Amino acid sequence: MLRSIERPIRIRFQHTRYPHWGGHSGYALFVRQLDPHRFRSTIHGSADRETDLPGWLKPAKPLLKRLVARADMRWYKLDDLHAEMNAIAAGIAGKFDIVHFLDGEHSGRFLPQFLKKAGKKRIKTIATFHQPPELAKDVLHAESLHWFDQVVLVSPSQLPFFREHVEEERLKVILHGVDTDFFCPASRSHHSDRLRCLTVGHWLRDWETFLIVAQALPDVQFDVVVNRDPGTRNTPNVFVHHAIDDFELANMYRSADILFLPLLQSTANNALLEGMASGLPIITTDLEAVRTYLPEGDGLLVSGRPDAFVQAIRALQRSPALRKEFGLKARVRAEALAWSQIAACYETLYAKVLGR
Repeated sequence: MLRSIERPIRIRFQHTRYPHWGGHSGYALFVRQLDPHRFRSTIHGSADRETDLPGWLKPAKPLLKRLVARADMRWYKLDDLHAEMNAIAAGIAGKFDIVHFLDGEHSGRFLPQFLKKAGKKRIKTIATFHQPPELAKDVLHAESLHWFDQVVLVSPSQLPFFREHVEEERLKVILHGVDTDFFCPASRSHHSDRLRCLTVGHWLRDWETFLIVAQALPDVQFDVVVNRDPGTRNTPNVFVHHAIDDFELANMYRSADILFLPLLQSTANNALLEGMASGLPIITTDLEAVRTYLPEGDGLLVSGRPDAFVQAIRALQRSPALRKEFGLKARVRAEALAWSQIAACYETLYAKVLGR
């Protein structure tokens, strides 16, 4: 039974805060797009690092550390346990109908099991998982997955791994989205004698291939936005940018000619989506997950070989018309993945989970 508009569905969102993410990047943005008449949302963030506990909890820190060790999840931290403790208290007090762990690799280790064993089955738990199977098997506690009422994935490439642990009816693929208002094409085309390729982010990037390609194309400028050293020193056509704000990032997308994204693996990728929304032609690694986000020739997907990337960049360098064509295709695809579209999928899912 679906709940009436007079009684909004109350959802507690738990997510991991990454210091290098700006206000217009990241998975949690869809929460802002939920219909406020149907959903009452509260969002709680845990730092992606160990931080100090509140004073009243400090005497229990040794015990809590043992619980973290028992979690048997490599990325699960004291902050994540603290967040689950707060959620348990709120759940017992009847303050929410659903708790959605937006970063399942970091959280949700104890709460779903506790609620079921405590007889709080009316409170539903959902977790979204973002990492490719090769990583998921090393960072998850697989046995705990069966306590969630719903598991959400951001790419079909994750399904084979999760089908080993979760029944099909509790699995759902909902693609990642993007802020298409903030990340948008430039109002006018820019002109530069030197082609500019932009690479953003560090996670699962193929820096070895990147460096070979950059060195093979000395007449091309490569701008890199990253929060750590990508190992490109002494490469004169590579310019590394650290600690830029949201507006600088958006301007870098708009002033580039190509988004160049060599990847080792992927499920969903913020930089890919932001580059698409900015109207950039995309050159990236041909992976199953990437084909989900860039289907039907919406980008140049190539093998991971450096020479294949060099050829693709040269092809776009020679043809501004081809760059424009691929940029328009990328923008159209991004508009289909705008957060408003993705939020509608979650609204349907939440109502279904509560009515199950």
